[in-house]
Amino acid sequence: MSVILDTMILKTKQSTKSKQVGPKTSTILLISLVISLSVVLLTCTAVIYMEGLRQYSSCRDKIVDYEQEGMYGDTEQFKLALSYCDSK
Repeated sequence: MSVILDTMILKTKQSTKSKQVGPKTSTILLISLVISLSVVLLTCTAVIYMEGLRQYSSCRDKIVDYEQEGMYGDTEQFKLALSYCDSK
């Protein structure tokens, strides 16, 4: 009878170790896709923003060149022409 009690006590003291679950492949692929898309969107946004700055700069340069050639009679006309570049 003591043998049966000893084996029951041993079995109840055993602890079960949980299996460590790592990230699944689908989760890793989803995170990679999100990171890639965010990098592409940020790059596109930066390119569009820089193109707008280039267009403003070229517009402003043309107006300044016209002003240096004496095309505008007073400063109000010059300011009005510069505001045209701002509205683009």
